[in-house]
Amino acid sequence: MSKFKFIDLFAGIGGFHIALSQLGGECVFTSEIDEKARETYIKNHGGDVFGDIREITAAGLPDCRIEESIPNHDILAAGFPCQPFSLAGVSARNALGRSHGYLDDTQGTLFFDIARIVKVKQPNVLLLENVSNFLNHDGGKTFRLLKDVIEQELGYKLYHSILNSETLVPQSRRRIFMVAFRDHTVDFNFPDLRGEPIPLRQALEAQVDDRYTISDKSWAGHQRRTKNNLARGAGFTAFEANLDKPAKTLVARYYKDGKECLVPQVAKNPRMLTPRECANLQGFPKWFEPHPTRSAAYKQFGNAVPVPVVYEVAKQIILALSDAGAGKKLLAVS
Repeated sequence: MSKFKFIDLFAGIGGFHIALSQLGGECVFTSEIDEKARETYIKNHGGDVFGDIREITAAGLPDCRIEESIPNHDILAAGFPCQPFSLAGVSARNALGRSHGYLDDTQGTLFFDIARIVKVKQPNVLLLENVSNFLNHDGGKTFRLLKDVIEQELGYKLYHSILNSETLVPQSRRRIFMVAFRDHTVDFNFPDLRGEPIPLRQALEAQVDDRYTISDKSWAGHQRRTKNNLARGAGFTAFEANLDKPAKTLVARYYKDGKECLVPQVAKNPRMLTPRECANLQGFPKWFEPHPTRSAAYKQFGNAVPVPVVYEVAKQIILALSDAGAGKKLLAVS
């Protein structure tokens, strides 16, 4: 029997799924719009994956769609897309006066689709992740709006922290994690991730095919653009990675030229990471099978969440709920 039930929104290839399952969770609903990411998710985790969540949650649709389509759950997990927030359709008077909620009229930002699910399903916990700049986007207005919706409109207590993955995986990846509780008596603390950074060399495979070595033309282009941009103080730069330090943040565009992490080689041009090495940078387990198409695999790992970081945050969530329980049923919805 599962300890708790969760839903996995904007699921990508299942970083949240792996971590929460390791802690005894059961995934009861998954949504991911990208077809190739769905292929990878299903191959590794099984089950069904819904496509565009807006088909269930868009503004103006009846709440019964959410009630009928999404099962009850304890934890809502979502690494939601970070496109700018929009208040289209909400007049200045309404936005300032709160004559009615943001959820009714706001379009164009997928966080509000999460919020509409929360409004209907009332999970015990929200576990959200985004880029670290989300905290300061638009002078802090974006985060304040999210906080206002979660706390004022939905009635949850919100905690947030920017965490770096580099002590858990061989990659420096700063992301904001946001955890919200329906029960305001819960006292939550984010995990302490201080420690020695893990070097990139720990993620590398012993034998790598020469097809990952970049061409003379590509390497010369990297060096030329790097030299020119350093001279003008801005723009593209590409260097061989330091194997004794964590890799730089893996990004979805890595498939284009690999400039974010070029692995040095003896008497050869540097090479790109293999998909398996990208999985290692994100802390995916050895059994996880990347997408067979290299470009798709690179994009998917660049968009993924580090599994061990989610695990540590979720472990603290469960601990906080256990401490606050005192006879109350806070996990394992029926």
